[in-house]
Amino acid sequence: MTAKQKAARANFKKAVTDAQKLRKSNPKLTQAQALKQAFSANKKVGAVKKKVAPKKAATKKAALKKAAPKKVASKRITDIHKDSKSHNVNIRVVSGIDKVKNDTINKYKEVLKDIKNYEEVIKRIKDGLPGMISVEKVRAKEVLKRFTAIKNELKIHSKELKKYI
Repeated sequence: MTAKQKAARANFKKAVTDAQKLRKSNPKLTQAQALKQAFSANKKVGAVKKKVAPKKAATKKAALKKAAPKKVASKRITDIHKDSKSHNVNIRVVSGIDKVKNDTINKYKEVLKDIKNYEEVIKRIKDGLPGMISVEKVRAKEVLKRFTAIKNELKIHSKELKKYI
């Protein structure tokens, strides 16, 4: 420990003992208030006056010297919101986005055409079911199930493609 730290520790211990004495004499005081009073009493006793330098007489040289321009301290603005994550932003230029968008639009249009074709085929099969033989009906029902599943998948795919447009 440095000498100043040792002196501060001794000063604190002395203030604590003084605070205990103050609390015995005045029990309404809190410990914090008693410590403040003890510290202020210790400072008054051991206080050292600062020495004031004698004023120099103004000479002709001092009068002739120009005063240095005052430096203006830069003000720090602390109440402005700062985005703490802005340094993590990674900006990249995306080239060829129009081509990708056009490709997506074309795929979307193709999917819509496929859905329309499957709906027409399903409709034709359903219309022809009553005049079919039982073996053909079984086969037609299997085809209907497959085509309906494909059509439903294409609808989901079209919704996903639409998100990217």
